[in-house]
Amino acid sequence: GTYDAAARAIAPEFEAAHGVAVEVVAFPYQNLHDNVATDLVTATGAYDVIDVAFQWDGEFAPYLVPLDDLVARDGIDGEAFIPNQWQLSGLWDGKRMGIPNANDAMGIIYRTDLYEAAGVEPPETWQAYNDNAAKLTKDGVYGASWVGLGEQLQGYWISRYWEQGKPLCDENWRPLFNGPEGVQAVELLREALAYTPEGMPGWGIPEHKNAVLNGEVAQGELWPSFIRADARDETKSKIVGKWSLTPFPGPSELSAWNLAIPQTSDKQDLAWEWIKMYTSAENARRFADEFGIGSPQLATWSDPELVEKYPEYPAILTAIQAGKPIWRIPQFPAAWDVLQKELERTVYQGADPQQTLDTIAAEWNRLLDSNPPTTPYVE
Repeated sequence: GTYDAAARAIAPEFEAAHGVAVEVVAFPYQNLHDNVATDLVTATGAYDVIDVAFQWDGEFAPYLVPLDDLVARDGIDGEAFIPNQWQLSGLWDGKRMGIPNANDAMGIIYRTDLYEAAGVEPPETWQAYNDNAAKLTKDGVYGASWVGLGEQLQGYWISRYWEQGKPLCDENWRPLFNGPEGVQAVELLREALAYTPEGMPGWGIPEHKNAVLNGEVAQGELWPSFIRADARDETKSKIVGKWSLTPFPGPSELSAWNLAIPQTSDKQDLAWEWIKMYTSAENARRFADEFGIGSPQLATWSDPELVEKYPEYPAILTAIQAGKPIWRIPQFPAAWDVLQKELERTVYQGADPQQTLDTIAAEWNRLLDSNPPTTPYVE
């Protein structure tokens, strides 16, 4: 992993400072949500600190310790963070429930040597991405790629949808995506699929990352945090010096994570000390340097040494600042579950795009009707 690797790096320092043992437990994304949700709902109390994807904020907030008093007491400066991170990640119903510890916006890693040979430029539209893919697919190298599993597929579809200038829902949370723009986004993915490696629909993040690092793909859609450090490491990468990163042509789904304390923890004071250490400005810079983690703190992105090491920083920061949040209400897991499964059916298995999007919209409406949101929908 990435975030857990950073946690393991500082664990010995925390143990020495506080005289306690630290156990870092890591799970894949979907397992992480399910394991933490089960622990919180059943009040098992297995964890003292949890890493919360901000789309889970509304679901998890009732089970977490409010941090406002601790933030004020210890002088945590919200202005040091990227504004949309501090305003969205870990904040629910006006209460600070978590401290931002990582963020990202999706981008495209591309082979600069193959771009030059093919005479193509970084894509400014998703159609241009597909056009590039057609020219780049040859000699055993594939022109397009992404994490095939549904839990990531929705992010690629959403960017292609958002490129057309329409929000997912109206201000009353009613779906808008089951129209021509949503169908076009599906068709763009289907067209790109022709230039991807066989078996890619079954890839998780590790499989896609390995294909990129091994030079098997000329373009890869991914979270930059997961690749920028390893792609520069000659012991892990066959493309050192032959790649670059560019933001998605359409707006990216925003990734934002925050560290929070379950109410069931019997070590809440130590948990808060861990959160402060992990999210300090010094460690934000360290984690960016050593692990490529996207820092939620502004100073990291303007650090001269890091900008020299990661020349894509200015463009990726701009993409993060312009990134759009996905649902953060309690219905998020169920809504995104149907979105992911149905998109797999239409992108990979040939199900009719319009019928598929109508199915998703109907299920979203059912979920919303069961517990109507109290604030307008905004992106």
